[in-house]
Amino acid sequence: MRFRTSEGNVIGLKLKERAKRNKNKPFIYFEGETATYGEVNERSNRVANGLSALGVKKKENVAIYMDNCLEFIYTWFALAKLCAVEVPINTAHKGNLLEYFINYSDARIIGVSANLVPNLVAVIEKLKNLKKIIVFGAFSGKKIGRCDVIPFGDLLKKPATEPAVDVSYKDLMAILFTSGTTGPSKGVMLTHNQACYVATRIQEALYPDKTSRDLEKEVLYVWAPLSHVSSQFSGVVNCLLMNATMVLTRDFSATDFWPDIEKYKCTVSGVFEAVMNILSFAPPSSKDANNTLRALTTSHVPAEIHEPFEKRFGLKLINIFGSTEADATVTATYDDIKVGSFGKPRGYFEVRVVDIEDRELAAGKVGELVLRPRQPHIMFEGYYKMPGKTLEVFKNLWWHTGDLAYKDKDGYFFFVGREKDMIRRGGENISAMEVEHVLLAYPGIRECVAVATPSATFGEEVKVVIVTEGNKKIELEDLVRFCDDRLAHFMVPRFYEFAKSIPRTDASQRPIKSLIKDVTADTQDRIKLGFKIKREIEKGR
Repeated sequence: MRFRTSEGNVIGLKLKERAKRNKNKPFIYFEGETATYGEVNERSNRVANGLSALGVKKKENVAIYMDNCLEFIYTWFALAKLCAVEVPINTAHKGNLLEYFINYSDARIIGVSANLVPNLVAVIEKLKNLKKIIVFGAFSGKKIGRCDVIPFGDLLKKPATEPAVDVSYKDLMAILFTSGTTGPSKGVMLTHNQACYVATRIQEALYPDKTSRDLEKEVLYVWAPLSHVSSQFSGVVNCLLMNATMVLTRDFSATDFWPDIEKYKCTVSGVFEAVMNILSFAPPSSKDANNTLRALTTSHVPAEIHEPFEKRFGLKLINIFGSTEADATVTATYDDIKVGSFGKPRGYFEVRVVDIEDRELAAGKVGELVLRPRQPHIMFEGYYKMPGKTLEVFKNLWWHTGDLAYKDKDGYFFFVGREKDMIRRGGENISAMEVEHVLLAYPGIRECVAVATPSATFGEEVKVVIVTEGNKKIELEDLVRFCDDRLAHFMVPRFYEFAKSIPRTDASQRPIKSLIKDVTADTQDRIKLGFKIKREIEKGR
């Protein structure tokens, strides 16, 4: 199962081969619908030919702003077959950030779910390059602003012939967004080869002793947004390469999770820390361990809950360290788990822990985790239109993760924290700067700093410390509504603190976040005050 960079690592080619072999085998279950390998390939070809008729060219960026659905996957695979580049945008984004992502991507064409059209309408006049909008779902309009509207169903009427486009393993397949730390969010350029690498590494971590015939029997459960690298590469591409079957849902539901696992006999899924906490906090049942899951992959398992969680649910938790830029670089495996550690490099990357001068540190010493690949095109190709940022993170020919870690004497790595100015809430990376920019647009706010504060459920919550003009009083409920209209639901701060000043360093005047990150008697909790956002009201939270 060892991965090798090769000409055959092309997503469209892999789908074509699997469809020929597994034509009638279920590939994806979604909301009562079953799509076989043959059907996914045929529909992806039709969409590809439809996109080509709309003028999509080789290496062109096409944005996808769609909920999890089969049509998202058809569009993604269609673009891969055309050697075009998918640019998926998290559907929680709206307002200025949605405008930024679409303009930054240079997309002329975007695919959008009908329920998200109002978000697009709100920024349409500011979208500089957009010309055509493909709408999936009920929508009768022929224009949105100056842009032509094409029903998604029109694409499915095109011929099902394979597109005659040469695609290389080293061609870009996707630009996925990662959180900005000292600037706006960056577009991470990813190749077909990297998608195949990540999928194969996940297989090696989960199934070190299984044959290819065994892997075909696996059933994956994928619930995270398809705009995430984990859902795309560890989920969809992983399933494709194994000739396996997957269950796709719109999002995570604590109510539906275990019934779905039982209904479809799922064997593997992935969870972020927040989901792990939700499952842990549920009342214990004598049936907890009576399920078909053999393993859950995750990016961080707190040592204190690792073994109790495994015992309660009768499965293994497997840490996978990575990021959008370089996923599955250091991992545990099904038969090699050290509690508290995220594993070892497993031969594909050189990995070190270094000091501020990039000198390697001895075992047990905490420093920044840096790495570099041993094969070509198994990590990102750079940040889209940001060569300076790309060079910055590849200082001294090592990619600097911004994560603090240490290595023990046996070669296992342990996560300590992050150097980057980023908040990680429920598996979503949040740029503190992007939260701050929205709040600074509110009348009367002079300064604002967003910080991460610990959360038992989500790992971290967003807290903001605000200084107003002339100590002006601001109504918190109005401020929450303002944020809710402009930020993705997971970015809306939970905690608010109004202060006369913000502590800063003398030299750089950077905020000293360690002094303001805690929830204190002066901190207001919008949840406890009853100021819920739309998403929480919809979900009945």
